[in-house]
Amino acid sequence: MALRGVLVATPGAPVALPQDAMRIRHLPAVLGLGLAFTTTAACLEDDKGPEEEAAPDFGKEDSFKKPTEHGFIIFGIPENAVLTDAEHFHAWNFELTGNATVDMVTSYSVLGQRRTDTVLYLYKEGPTGWGSYIARNDDYGNTTYSKLTKSLGAGKYRALVKGHLASTTGKFKLSVNCNGDGCAPPPPTCLFGDAYWQIDESPILEINLQNKITPANLSTYSAEQKRRLVVAVQQSSHTDVMTPEEALDRVDQNEVNLTYISEPAGRRQFAAYEYGAGDNSYGGIFDNVTGELVSSIHDGDLENCTVRRETCLLPEDWSALRNDPTFTHGTSRAITAASQLSATERAQAEATLKRIYGASTTVEQGISRADDQRINVQTFHHIATGRDLTVIELGAGDTSVGNIFYGTTTEQAGIIDDLFITGCTLFAPHAPPA
Repeated sequence: MALRGVLVATPGAPVALPQDAMRIRHLPAVLGLGLAFTTTAACLEDDKGPEEEAAPDFGKEDSFKKPTEHGFIIFGIPENAVLTDAEHFHAWNFELTGNATVDMVTSYSVLGQRRTDTVLYLYKEGPTGWGSYIARNDDYGNTTYSKLTKSLGAGKYRALVKGHLASTTGKFKLSVNCNGDGCAPPPPTCLFGDAYWQIDESPILEINLQNKITPANLSTYSAEQKRRLVVAVQQSSHTDVMTPEEALDRVDQNEVNLTYISEPAGRRQFAAYEYGAGDNSYGGIFDNVTGELVSSIHDGDLENCTVRRETCLLPEDWSALRNDPTFTHGTSRAITAASQLSATERAQAEATLKRIYGASTTVEQGISRADDQRINVQTFHHIATGRDLTVIELGAGDTSVGNIFYGTTTEQAGIIDDLFITGCTLFAPHAPPA
């Protein structure tokens, strides 16, 4: 079963995808129950009255049943969130491959902030979903924050944080630490699965846009899209094709299905070029930013896959990066002339401006075309990984665009398009094998 035949949108759609195409989706219920655990006492609960909204409300968008989803939390890397009137329930998932002891704790997000009165719930995924919580803590010690220490078995789990009262608002941080053999992640597997049809059913991927490339609309596609088309057709027995016209002439019905795919947690985008060859599914999947072939499609199976599931450590948009507590903000400069740039900064600015305005653009030309005739150079340090970042950002028609580089190199950590950060390569570390 391939993703061929149901196609929407207009031909020749741009390679870049819209921001709202990257909304995160999450895993369905698949595993059974079974665990042992200990309880953490709630010392302050009796002094402040009963918790509000303790019973699940299955009809509300913001509820135990439908919390704000933050995806998978990485052991040892805190996650920050804010309780608001609109987002009172926040959830993170994690997975254990065997027995392990897990410590979960909420605390202040910003040093010196007022305390946020949280309640922490733990769920284990079962055959019919998350079901009822398996552990809960309101307050621990002399704080209004929450803590759970549990001995757990293999499975998928959810940590859910809410306020003690319906009116509770404020920032908080959730940390999940793990000790034991079960903390090791599953063996690396292809991000897209084993077969092409599985992409459509994957809970960690989203299909954003689908087009059909034919001889009639081939001229509307870019040179890069045509190059990918040729490489995709070469993944079949037609290894000798050299032009996009020849590639279309060799495939069933003279058409190739172009499907744009995003991995929300990894903040990455891919483009799949799939076609029929003798009534079997063939093609290639490409990184939509670098153009690299990351998997071949052979008779419906995915082969030579080079990407696995990742979690991007950059926030979703540029404005959030400037205020993200997991980063320290270094220098910030407004550049109005190329002479104000160092040699390494000039190389970074040139790469950024060529991406935005075209390969022939010089730094001087790019600055003159930017809003207010300036580009901004800012530096950041990611605390957990120790990586330094340099951001070249500018206004282009009243929206932010730019590139994020590692330190003084031209190695790309991400790109900024219409404020949204994509093309991420700064990923959470994978735990070593047990």
